[in-house]
Amino acid sequence: MIVSKVLFIIGGFAMLALGVAGIVLPVLPATPFLLAASFCFMKSSARLYNWIMTNQFIGPRIERMRGAGLTAKEKICIYLFACLLIVPIIVLTESTRLRIFLTALLVIKAAVFLRIKTAPRKSG
Repeated sequence: MIVSKVLFIIGGFAMLALGVAGIVLPVLPATPFLLAASFCFMKSSARLYNWIMTNQFIGPRIERMRGAGLTAKEKICIYLFACLLIVPIIVLTESTRLRIFLTALLVIKAAVFLRIKTAPRKSG
């Protein structure tokens, strides 16, 4: 029992680190990692779970994904921003492997965004 709690805590912090990196890096999706972190903390420690859910930067993001999801406009803006940062590298690099990798990354990111729940448009 103690070992599983420790493993969930370690996993939670690893997922949290990847999620925070995903907020900054366009090639890494933040939301799945933050959701995984909240799950790990929920399974291991009420204090850590409350901490992540009340964090002013991370908590609202997790709550939105659990609830309504992202609006179509938000999805498009996020994806276009990632394309804006990645496509120039694809165009300018001479490495075929890097081009294939980054193109696959954009396709996977699009597939993930299509699977994320789309919230209704905000009125007003």
